[in-house]
Amino acid sequence: MPEPTPTVLAATAERLREAAAPLKRMPIEKRIAAIDRAAARWLSPASAWRQIAIEKLPLVTGYPAAAVSVAIDRLWRALRATDLAAAVRAESARASGAARTPGRAPIAARAGVLPSEREPACRLAVHLLAGNVPGVGVFGVIAALLAGVPSLVKTARREPLLPALVARSLAAEDPRLGCALAVLNWRGGEADLDSAALASADVVLAYGRAETLSKLAAHRPPRLLSFGPRLSIGLIAREAADSATAERAAFEVALFDQQGCLSPQLLLIEEGNPAASERFATTLAAALARLAVELPRAPLSLAESTAIWRFIEEQRWRAQEGDPVRVEADAGGRFGVVYDRSGTVAPSPLNRHVVVAPVAALGAATPVLAPLTGLIEAVGYAGPEHRLGEAAAVAAACGAQRLCPLDRMQAPPFAWRQSGHARLASFVTSAAEDGRSAAVGLPCAGVDG
Repeated sequence: MPEPTPTVLAATAERLREAAAPLKRMPIEKRIAAIDRAAARWLSPASAWRQIAIEKLPLVTGYPAAAVSVAIDRLWRALRATDLAAAVRAESARASGAARTPGRAPIAARAGVLPSEREPACRLAVHLLAGNVPGVGVFGVIAALLAGVPSLVKTARREPLLPALVARSLAAEDPRLGCALAVLNWRGGEADLDSAALASADVVLAYGRAETLSKLAAHRPPRLLSFGPRLSIGLIAREAADSATAERAAFEVALFDQQGCLSPQLLLIEEGNPAASERFATTLAAALARLAVELPRAPLSLAESTAIWRFIEEQRWRAQEGDPVRVEADAGGRFGVVYDRSGTVAPSPLNRHVVVAPVAALGAATPVLAPLTGLIEAVGYAGPEHRLGEAAAVAAACGAQRLCPLDRMQAPPFAWRQSGHARLASFVTSAAEDGRSAAVGLPCAGVDG
Protein backbone atom coordinates (compact mmCIF):
# COMPACT_ATOMS: atom_id res chain seq x y z
CA MET A 1 0.00 0.00 0.00
CA PRO A 2 1.85 3.13 -1.16
CA GLU A 3 1.97 5.97 1.31
CA PRO A 4 -0.28 8.85 0.20
CA THR A 5 0.73 12.48 -0.03
CA PRO A 6 -1.15 15.37 1.62
CA THR A 7 -2.54 16.25 -1.81
CA VAL A 8 -3.84 12.70 -2.31
CA LEU A 9 -5.44 12.75 1.14
CA ALA A 10 -7.18 16.07 0.42
CA ALA A 11 -8.47 14.81 -2.93
CA THR A 12 -9.66 11.55 -1.35
CA ALA A 13 -11.51 13.45 1.36
CA GLU A 14 -13.24 15.61 -1.25
CA ARG A 15 -14.32 12.55 -3.23
CA LEU A 16 -15.71 10.97 -0.07
CA ARG A 17 -17.67 14.10 0.80
CA GLU A 18 -19.26 13.93 -2.64
CA ALA A 19 -20.30 10.33 -1.86
CA ALA A 20 -22.28 11.46 1.19
CA ALA A 21 -25.38 12.48 -0.78
CA PRO A 22 -25.91 9.18 -2.65
CA LEU A 23 -25.16 7.24 0.53
CA LYS A 24 -27.73 9.30 2.40
CA ARG A 25 -30.34 8.68 -0.29
CA MET A 26 -29.82 4.96 0.12
CA PRO A 27 -32.53 3.78 2.58
CA ILE A 28 -31.08 2.51 5.82
CA GLU A 29 -32.87 -0.80 5.28
CA LYS A 30 -30.86 -1.28 2.08
CA ARG A 31 -27.62 -0.37 3.84
CA ILE A 32 -28.37 -2.94 6.53
CA ALA A 33 -29.25 -5.54 3.89
CA ALA A 34 -25.99 -4.97 1.98
CA ILE A 35 -23.90 -5.25 5.16
CA ASP A 36 -25.82 -8.40 6.10
CA ARG A 37 -25.04 -9.94 2.71
CA ALA A 38 -21.36 -9.18 3.20
CA ALA A 39 -21.50 -10.76 6.65
CA ALA A 40 -23.09 -13.91 5.26
CA ARG A 41 -20.32 -14.21 2.68
CA TRP A 42 -17.56 -13.74 5.26
CA LEU A 43 -19.11 -16.40 7.49
CA SER A 44 -19.16 -18.97 4.69
CA PRO A 45 -16.18 -21.36 4.63
CA ALA A 46 -16.11 -20.90 0.84
CA SER A 47 -15.78 -17.10 1.06
CA ALA A 48 -12.84 -15.74 -0.92
CA TRP A 49 -12.60 -12.81 1.51
CA ARG A 50 -12.41 -15.20 4.45
CA GLN A 51 -9.82 -17.41 2.76
CA ILE A 52 -7.56 -14.45 1.96
CA ALA A 53 -7.79 -13.16 5.53
CA ILE A 54 -7.06 -16.53 7.13
CA GLU A 55 -4.11 -17.09 4.79
CA LYS A 56 -2.55 -13.62 4.97
CA LEU A 57 -3.41 -12.14 8.38
CA PRO A 58 -1.14 -14.58 10.30
CA LEU A 59 1.75 -13.30 8.19
CA VAL A 60 1.19 -9.66 9.15
CA THR A 61 -0.14 -10.00 12.73
CA GLY A 62 1.59 -13.11 14.04
CA TYR A 63 -1.72 -14.53 15.27
CA PRO A 64 -2.36 -18.15 14.23
CA ALA A 65 -4.96 -18.92 11.58
CA ALA A 66 -7.26 -20.40 14.23
CA ALA A 67 -7.35 -17.08 16.10
CA VAL A 68 -7.97 -15.16 12.88
CA SER A 69 -10.87 -17.50 12.08
CA VAL A 70 -12.43 -16.83 15.49
CA ALA A 71 -11.94 -13.07 15.00
CA ILE A 72 -13.73 -13.18 11.64
CA ASP A 73 -16.62 -15.21 13.03
CA ARG A 74 -17.12 -12.97 16.07
CA LEU A 75 -16.87 -9.79 14.01
CA TRP A 76 -19.35 -10.70 11.28
CA ARG A 77 -21.83 -12.51 13.50
CA ALA A 78 -22.31 -9.18 15.24
CA LEU A 79 -23.04 -7.48 11.92
CA ARG A 80 -26.13 -9.39 10.80
CA ALA A 81 -29.28 -7.50 9.85
CA THR A 82 -31.19 -8.34 13.01
CA ASP A 83 -28.51 -6.95 15.31
CA LEU A 84 -27.84 -3.86 13.20
CA ALA A 85 -31.52 -2.96 13.05
CA ALA A 86 -31.92 -3.58 16.78
CA ALA A 87 -28.99 -1.27 17.56
CA VAL A 88 -30.51 1.49 15.43
CA ARG A 89 -33.89 1.10 17.13
CA ALA A 90 -32.32 1.01 20.60
CA GLU A 91 -30.40 4.25 20.09
CA SER A 92 -33.49 5.90 18.68
CA ALA A 93 -35.61 4.83 21.63
CA ARG A 94 -32.95 5.91 24.12
CA ALA A 95 -32.68 9.32 22.50
CA SER A 96 -36.44 9.72 22.40
CA GLY A 97 -36.69 8.89 26.08
CA ALA A 98 -34.02 11.44 26.92
CA ALA A 99 -35.89 14.08 24.95
CA ARG A 100 -39.01 13.54 27.04
CA THR A 101 -37.11 14.14 30.29
CA PRO A 102 -38.13 17.54 31.75
CA GLY A 103 -35.48 20.20 31.45
CA ARG A 104 -33.49 18.36 28.79
CA ALA A 105 -33.03 19.65 25.25
CA PRO A 106 -35.23 17.79 22.72
CA ILE A 107 -32.59 15.70 21.02
CA ALA A 108 -34.78 12.88 19.72
CA ALA A 109 -34.64 14.37 16.25
CA ARG A 110 -30.92 14.95 16.51
CA ALA A 111 -29.09 12.22 18.45
CA GLY A 112 -29.50 8.56 17.70
CA VAL A 113 -32.57 8.72 15.46
CA LEU A 114 -32.74 6.64 12.31
CA PRO A 115 -30.16 8.19 9.97
CA SER A 116 -32.72 8.29 7.16
CA GLU A 117 -34.79 10.74 9.20
CA ARG A 118 -32.16 13.42 9.51
CA GLU A 119 -29.13 14.92 7.82
CA PRO A 120 -26.10 13.90 9.88
CA ALA A 121 -24.03 16.63 11.45
CA CYS A 122 -20.98 14.85 10.02
CA ARG A 123 -20.16 14.60 6.32
CA LEU A 124 -16.85 12.78 6.74
CA ALA A 125 -15.43 10.54 9.45
CA VAL A 126 -11.74 9.72 9.75
CA HIS A 127 -10.85 6.47 11.49
CA LEU A 128 -7.28 5.97 12.77
CA LEU A 129 -7.05 2.28 13.57
CA ALA A 130 -4.84 0.20 15.83
CA GLY A 131 -3.42 -3.19 14.90
CA ASN A 132 -3.57 -4.99 18.23
CA VAL A 133 -6.60 -7.19 17.41
CA PRO A 134 -7.98 -8.07 13.95
CA GLY A 135 -11.13 -6.11 13.26
CA VAL A 136 -10.52 -3.21 15.66
CA GLY A 137 -12.45 -0.21 14.39
CA VAL A 138 -14.67 -2.08 11.91
CA PHE A 139 -17.75 -1.49 14.08
CA GLY A 140 -17.09 2.25 13.85
CA VAL A 141 -16.82 2.11 10.07
CA ILE A 142 -20.09 0.16 9.83
CA ALA A 143 -21.80 2.63 12.18
CA ALA A 144 -20.71 5.53 9.99
CA LEU A 145 -22.23 3.87 6.92
CA LEU A 146 -25.49 3.29 8.77
CA ALA A 147 -25.49 6.96 9.77
CA GLY A 148 -24.95 8.01 6.16
CA VAL A 149 -21.40 9.26 6.74
CA PRO A 150 -18.47 8.35 4.43
CA SER A 151 -15.20 7.27 6.03
CA LEU A 152 -11.51 7.74 5.40
CA VAL A 153 -9.79 4.85 7.16
CA LYS A 154 -6.11 4.83 8.12
CA THR A 155 -4.99 1.30 8.89
CA ALA A 156 -2.37 0.34 11.44
CA ARG A 157 1.10 -0.42 10.16
CA ARG A 158 0.86 -3.84 11.79
CA GLU A 159 -2.49 -4.72 10.23
CA PRO A 160 -3.27 -3.05 6.89
CA LEU A 161 -5.13 -6.00 5.35
CA LEU A 162 -8.46 -6.70 7.05
CA PRO A 163 -9.91 -3.15 6.82
CA ALA A 164 -9.16 -3.14 3.08
CA LEU A 165 -10.82 -6.54 2.63
CA VAL A 166 -13.85 -5.36 4.59
CA ALA A 167 -14.19 -2.27 2.38
CA ARG A 168 -13.87 -4.31 -0.81
CA SER A 169 -16.42 -6.86 0.36
CA LEU A 170 -18.93 -4.10 1.14
CA ALA A 171 -18.31 -2.46 -2.23
CA ALA A 172 -18.98 -5.80 -3.91
CA GLU A 173 -22.44 -5.87 -2.30
CA ASP A 174 -23.35 -2.27 -3.15
CA PRO A 175 -21.17 0.30 -4.97
CA ARG A 176 -22.71 3.11 -2.93
CA LEU A 177 -21.06 1.67 0.17
CA GLY A 178 -17.77 1.24 -1.65
CA CYS A 179 -17.78 4.84 -2.87
CA ALA A 180 -18.21 5.98 0.74
CA LEU A 181 -15.05 4.20 1.93
CA ALA A 182 -11.35 4.84 1.38
CA VAL A 183 -8.73 2.69 3.14
CA LEU A 184 -5.20 4.10 3.21
CA ASN A 185 -2.01 3.50 5.13
CA TRP A 186 0.73 5.80 6.27
CA ARG A 187 3.15 5.86 9.14
CA GLY A 188 1.60 7.26 12.31
CA GLY A 189 3.08 10.49 13.53
CA GLU A 190 3.77 11.91 10.05
CA ALA A 191 2.65 15.44 10.92
CA ASP A 192 1.84 16.61 7.38
CA LEU A 193 -0.20 13.51 6.57
CA ASP A 194 -1.99 13.46 9.91
CA SER A 195 -2.82 17.15 9.53
CA ALA A 196 -4.15 16.68 6.01
CA ALA A 197 -6.41 13.81 7.11
CA LEU A 198 -7.66 15.46 10.27
CA ALA A 199 -8.30 18.80 8.55
CA SER A 200 -10.90 17.13 6.39
CA ALA A 201 -12.76 15.38 9.20
CA ASP A 202 -15.97 16.33 10.95
CA VAL A 203 -15.37 13.53 13.46
CA VAL A 204 -12.25 11.47 14.21
CA LEU A 205 -12.31 8.00 15.75
CA ALA A 206 -8.84 7.25 17.07
CA TYR A 207 -7.57 3.99 18.56
CA GLY A 208 -4.22 3.52 20.23
CA ARG A 209 -1.89 4.30 23.10
CA ALA A 210 -2.38 7.33 25.30
CA GLU A 211 0.67 9.03 23.78
CA THR A 212 -0.71 8.54 20.27
CA LEU A 213 -4.10 9.96 21.22
CA SER A 214 -2.49 12.94 22.89
CA LYS A 215 -0.57 13.79 19.71
CA LEU A 216 -3.75 13.55 17.67
CA ALA A 217 -5.61 15.79 20.11
CA ALA A 218 -2.94 18.45 19.54
CA HIS A 219 -4.25 18.79 15.97
CA ARG A 220 -7.54 19.98 17.50
CA PRO A 221 -9.98 18.12 15.21
CA PRO A 222 -13.63 19.28 15.43
CA ARG A 223 -14.55 16.12 17.39
CA LEU A 224 -12.21 13.43 18.65
CA LEU A 225 -13.60 10.14 19.92
CA SER A 226 -10.73 8.43 21.71
CA PHE A 227 -10.47 4.68 22.21
CA GLY A 228 -7.42 4.44 24.44
CA PRO A 229 -5.85 1.83 26.70
CA ARG A 230 -8.42 -0.07 28.77
CA LEU A 231 -8.64 -3.52 30.29
CA SER A 232 -11.24 -6.10 31.23
CA ILE A 233 -11.69 -8.45 34.16
CA GLY A 234 -13.42 -11.71 34.93
CA LEU A 235 -15.76 -12.11 37.92
CA ILE A 236 -16.42 -15.70 38.96
CA ALA A 237 -19.08 -16.74 41.45
CA ARG A 238 -18.28 -19.62 43.78
CA GLU A 239 -20.88 -21.77 42.02
CA ALA A 240 -18.88 -21.49 38.77
CA ALA A 241 -15.35 -21.87 40.15
CA ASP A 242 -14.78 -25.14 38.34
CA SER A 243 -12.61 -26.62 35.60
CA ALA A 244 -15.07 -25.73 32.81
CA THR A 245 -14.95 -22.06 33.75
CA ALA A 246 -11.14 -22.20 33.99
CA GLU A 247 -11.00 -23.60 30.46
CA ARG A 248 -13.25 -20.84 29.12
CA ALA A 249 -11.23 -18.18 30.92
CA ALA A 250 -7.98 -19.55 29.52
CA PHE A 251 -9.31 -19.31 25.97
CA GLU A 252 -10.27 -15.66 26.43
CA VAL A 253 -6.84 -14.91 27.93
CA ALA A 254 -5.04 -16.67 25.08
CA LEU A 255 -7.17 -15.67 22.08
CA PHE A 256 -5.47 -12.37 21.21
CA ASP A 257 -2.67 -12.49 23.79
CA GLN A 258 -4.54 -9.95 25.97
CA GLN A 259 -3.86 -7.23 23.41
CA GLY A 260 -7.44 -5.96 23.22
CA CYS A 261 -9.44 -3.89 25.68
CA LEU A 262 -11.86 -6.83 26.09
CA SER A 263 -9.14 -9.35 26.99
CA PRO A 264 -9.24 -10.40 30.67
CA GLN A 265 -6.14 -9.47 32.63
CA LEU A 266 -7.51 -10.13 36.12
CA LEU A 267 -9.84 -12.86 37.37
CA LEU A 268 -11.60 -12.29 40.70
CA ILE A 269 -12.95 -15.52 42.12
CA GLU A 270 -15.51 -15.67 44.93
CA GLU A 271 -13.98 -18.06 47.40
CA GLY A 272 -15.94 -21.03 48.66
CA ASN A 273 -12.80 -22.50 50.18
CA PRO A 274 -9.11 -21.83 49.54
CA ALA A 275 -8.48 -25.27 48.10
CA ALA A 276 -11.10 -24.74 45.37
CA SER A 277 -9.63 -21.38 44.42
CA GLU A 278 -6.14 -22.85 44.19
CA ARG A 279 -7.40 -25.72 42.04
CA PHE A 280 -9.00 -23.17 39.73
CA ALA A 281 -5.66 -21.37 39.30
CA THR A 282 -3.87 -24.66 38.64
CA THR A 283 -6.47 -25.74 36.08
CA LEU A 284 -6.22 -22.34 34.40
CA ALA A 285 -2.44 -22.71 34.08
CA ALA A 286 -2.81 -26.22 32.62
CA ALA A 287 -5.33 -24.93 30.07
CA LEU A 288 -2.99 -22.10 29.07
CA ALA A 289 -0.20 -24.65 28.64
CA ARG A 290 -2.33 -26.63 26.16
CA LEU A 291 -3.32 -23.48 24.31
CA ALA A 292 0.34 -22.50 23.99
CA VAL A 293 0.60 -25.46 21.63
CA GLU A 294 -2.87 -25.47 20.05
CA LEU A 295 -3.14 -21.68 19.65
CA PRO A 296 0.45 -20.36 19.59
CA ARG A 297 1.17 -16.86 20.79
CA ALA A 298 2.28 -14.16 18.38
CA PRO A 299 6.01 -13.33 18.46
CA LEU A 300 7.07 -10.84 21.13
CA SER A 301 9.25 -7.78 20.97
CA LEU A 302 12.27 -7.48 23.24
CA ALA A 303 10.37 -4.97 25.40
CA GLU A 304 7.42 -7.36 25.80
CA SER A 305 9.69 -10.26 26.73
CA THR A 306 11.49 -8.08 29.26
CA ALA A 307 8.19 -6.96 30.84
CA ILE A 308 7.09 -10.58 31.26
CA TRP A 309 10.39 -11.65 32.81
CA ARG A 310 10.35 -8.71 35.23
CA PHE A 311 6.73 -9.38 36.24
CA ILE A 312 7.26 -13.08 36.93
CA GLU A 313 10.47 -12.52 38.86
CA GLU A 314 8.83 -9.81 40.99
CA GLN A 315 5.96 -12.15 41.86
CA ARG A 316 8.35 -14.98 42.72
CA TRP A 317 10.35 -12.63 44.90
CA ARG A 318 7.18 -11.63 46.73
CA ALA A 319 6.41 -15.30 47.37
CA GLN A 320 9.93 -15.89 48.73
CA GLU A 321 9.48 -12.92 51.04
CA GLY A 322 6.34 -14.48 52.52
CA ASP A 323 3.55 -12.78 50.59
CA PRO A 324 0.53 -15.05 49.90
CA VAL A 325 1.39 -15.41 46.22
CA ARG A 326 1.83 -18.52 44.09
CA VAL A 327 3.25 -18.44 40.57
CA GLU A 328 2.68 -21.01 37.84
CA ALA A 329 4.55 -19.81 34.77
CA ASP A 330 6.03 -21.35 31.67
CA ALA A 331 9.82 -21.40 31.64
CA GLY A 332 9.80 -19.92 28.16
CA GLY A 333 7.45 -17.07 29.12
CA ARG A 334 4.57 -18.33 26.97
CA PHE A 335 2.01 -17.97 29.81
CA GLY A 336 1.75 -17.40 33.53
CA VAL A 337 -0.81 -17.48 36.33
CA VAL A 338 -0.25 -15.52 39.53
CA TYR A 339 -2.54 -16.61 42.36
CA ASP A 340 -2.52 -13.64 44.73
CA ARG A 341 -4.26 -13.63 48.13
CA SER A 342 -2.69 -10.36 49.30
CA GLY A 343 -5.73 -8.18 48.57
CA THR A 344 -3.83 -6.01 46.10
CA VAL A 345 -3.22 -7.07 42.54
CA ALA A 346 -0.29 -6.35 40.27
CA PRO A 347 -0.96 -5.24 36.68
CA SER A 348 -0.54 -7.95 34.05
CA PRO A 349 2.30 -7.62 31.52
CA LEU A 350 -0.17 -9.11 28.98
CA ASN A 351 0.73 -11.82 26.49
CA ARG A 352 -1.11 -14.59 28.37
CA HIS A 353 -0.15 -13.64 31.91
CA VAL A 354 -3.14 -13.34 34.22
CA VAL A 355 -3.66 -12.62 37.91
CA VAL A 356 -6.20 -14.67 39.89
CA ALA A 357 -7.34 -13.12 43.17
CA PRO A 358 -9.92 -14.56 45.60
CA VAL A 359 -12.59 -12.34 47.16
CA ALA A 360 -14.94 -13.17 50.03
CA ALA A 361 -18.06 -12.28 48.03
CA LEU A 362 -18.88 -10.88 44.60
CA GLY A 363 -19.55 -7.47 46.12
CA ALA A 364 -16.12 -7.55 47.73
CA ALA A 365 -14.62 -7.20 44.26
CA THR A 366 -15.57 -3.52 44.21
CA PRO A 367 -12.83 -2.26 46.58
CA VAL A 368 -10.24 -4.46 44.83
CA LEU A 369 -11.16 -2.84 41.53
CA ALA A 370 -11.33 0.70 42.92
CA PRO A 371 -7.82 1.65 41.67
CA LEU A 372 -8.93 0.65 38.17
CA THR A 373 -12.17 2.64 38.11
CA GLY A 374 -12.60 4.32 34.76
CA LEU A 375 -10.14 1.96 33.04
CA ILE A 376 -12.31 -1.16 32.86
CA GLU A 377 -14.10 -1.82 29.58
CA ALA A 378 -15.88 -5.08 30.36
CA VAL A 379 -16.67 -7.46 33.19
CA GLY A 380 -17.02 -11.09 32.15
CA TYR A 381 -19.26 -12.96 34.58
CA ALA A 382 -19.42 -16.68 35.31
CA GLY A 383 -22.11 -17.75 37.74
CA PRO A 384 -25.81 -18.42 38.18
CA GLU A 385 -28.28 -16.08 36.54
CA HIS A 386 -30.00 -15.20 39.80
CA ARG A 387 -26.78 -13.53 40.98
CA LEU A 388 -26.35 -11.40 37.87
CA GLY A 389 -27.52 -8.34 39.80
CA GLU A 390 -24.51 -8.63 42.13
CA ALA A 391 -22.18 -8.74 39.15
CA ALA A 392 -23.97 -5.77 37.57
CA ALA A 393 -23.42 -3.74 40.74
CA VAL A 394 -19.68 -4.45 40.58
CA ALA A 395 -19.55 -3.52 36.89
CA ALA A 396 -21.40 -0.26 37.50
CA ALA A 397 -19.20 0.65 40.47
CA CYS A 398 -15.99 0.30 38.47
CA GLY A 399 -17.37 2.16 35.45
CA ALA A 400 -17.37 -0.79 33.04
CA GLN A 401 -19.12 -0.29 29.72
CA ARG A 402 -20.18 -3.90 29.34
CA LEU A 403 -21.25 -6.92 31.42
CA CYS A 404 -21.34 -10.24 29.61
CA PRO A 405 -20.74 -13.97 30.02
CA LEU A 406 -17.09 -14.78 30.62
CA ASP A 407 -16.78 -16.75 27.39
CA ARG A 408 -18.25 -13.87 25.33
CA MET A 409 -15.86 -11.16 26.50
CA GLN A 410 -14.19 -10.78 23.11
CA ALA A 411 -17.38 -11.24 21.11
CA PRO A 412 -19.11 -7.89 21.68
CA PRO A 413 -22.43 -6.95 20.09
CA PHE A 414 -22.52 -4.15 17.55
CA ALA A 415 -24.43 -1.98 20.05
CA TRP A 416 -21.52 -2.07 22.55
CA ARG A 417 -20.77 1.48 23.68
CA GLN A 418 -17.02 1.15 23.32
CA SER A 419 -15.18 3.49 25.69
CA GLY A 420 -18.60 5.03 26.41
CA HIS A 421 -19.22 6.25 22.85
CA ALA A 422 -22.58 5.57 21.22
CA ARG A 423 -22.46 3.89 17.82
CA LEU A 424 -24.79 6.00 15.65
CA ALA A 425 -25.18 9.11 17.79
CA SER A 426 -21.45 9.69 17.41
CA PHE A 427 -22.14 10.62 13.79
CA VAL A 428 -25.55 12.31 13.86
CA THR A 429 -24.79 14.80 16.63
CA SER A 430 -22.69 17.93 16.39
CA ALA A 431 -19.86 18.75 18.75
CA ALA A 432 -22.10 21.19 20.62
CA GLU A 433 -24.78 18.53 21.04
CA ASP A 434 -22.37 15.83 22.11
CA GLY A 435 -22.31 16.85 25.75
CA ARG A 436 -26.12 16.76 25.92
CA SER A 437 -26.49 13.48 24.07
CA ALA A 438 -23.93 11.80 26.32
CA ALA A 439 -26.58 11.79 29.00
CA VAL A 440 -28.56 9.37 26.87
CA GLY A 441 -26.22 6.51 27.84
CA LEU A 442 -27.05 3.81 30.36
CA PRO A 443 -26.23 4.72 33.97
CA CYS A 444 -24.32 1.45 34.40
CA ALA A 445 -22.71 -1.21 32.29
CA GLY A 446 -24.74 -2.46 29.37
CA VAL A 447 -25.55 -6.17 29.72
CA ASP A 448 -25.32 -8.54 26.80
CA GLY A 449 -25.72 -12.28 26.64
